[in-house]
Amino acid sequence: MLPVTAEELASIRKEPKKTVKPPTYSSQKSGIISYILVLIFIIGMFILNWIFLDDVVFMFYFLVMIPVFHMSNFLNLFAVTKDGILCGARFAPWKNIKSFEFVRIDMNHNYYGFSSEVNDQYELKIKTKFSTLSCIVTTEEMKEKLGDLLGRGK
Repeated sequence: MLPVTAEELASIRKEPKKTVKPPTYSSQKSGIISYILVLIFIIGMFILNWIFLDDVVFMFYFLVMIPVFHMSNFLNLFAVTKDGILCGARFAPWKNIKSFEFVRIDMNHNYYGFSSEVNDQYELKIKTKFSTLSCIVTTEEMKEKLGDLLGRGK
C-alpha cells in the first residue's frame, strides 16, 4: 500500500541520514544477509557453549544476545501493507497497534541537526502491544497519507 513511488520512498526514513529502500529482495539483500549471519553466529555460540563448557555462564548468554536488540537496524525498511506495518525487521499486525502519534523534530528532539531534510519535520511513533516502531516523515503529504492509513487500519 505504501510506499509505492520513488517520491514516497524519498519522504520516509528509518534513520535521519538515509531514505528507506523498497521492500524487495534485491534492495534488501545486504540487510537480509547480515541478519542471517548474526542469527547463525548466535546459534553457533549457544551450541559451542553447550558442547565445550560444562558449567552455564549466564552472563555469556547476555553478551551473545546483544546483537538481537539491534537486528531491526539491519533492514532499512518501512512499509504499510494490508496486513500491518513492516518497520525494519519487525512486523506489527493491525490488531496489535494501540496508537500512533507524529512528534515534531524541533531543537529538543534527538534527530535534530543530523540532516537539513529532517529538521522541522515529523517522527511517526507507532505503539504496539510489545514495542514502539518509528520512522521519520519528511513531507506533509506523506504525513497525511500515513495518518489516513493508520487511522483506517485500526
